[in-house]
Amino acid sequence: MADEVVLIDTDVFSCVVVTPKDRDPRVTTWRRLLIGREVAVSAQTEGELLFGAFAAGWGARRLDALHAEIACRARLATTPEVVDAWARLRADCSEQGHALGHKLNMGDAWVAATAIAYDLKLLSGDGIYRGAPGLRLLGE
Repeated sequence: MADEVVLIDTDVFSCVVVTPKDRDPRVTTWRRLLIGREVAVSAQTEGELLFGAFAAGWGARRLDALHAEIACRARLATTPEVVDAWARLRADCSEQGHALGHKLNMGDAWVAATAIAYDLKLLSGDGIYRGAPGLRLLGE
């Protein structure tokens, strides 16, 4: 996939797409960085978004709207290449002492591995991704 496609993490999707939070100064920067780019989401992000909605007890109308927002984005499957990237990333991060190597951060590692396997930049407000081997971040 080309550089005009960017993978966005759950925090960016939540703040920019689901519940625009203009009080967060990062939102303006994220919107600017996304201009002219196709937005993609990983299976991990899709699951996290739906979990948050279910856990919050969203009604059918809000859930339908969330499903529609997700559906109009490129949805990236967990392929054998993503699985390989995840295993390699976790091993490398464990060896280097990076937080993505810790089992508490496996969800974030899946998002990072998706970006790596699809050769996309990742846009996230979560600092855990900084310094992850092989991961390219949008805006840094």
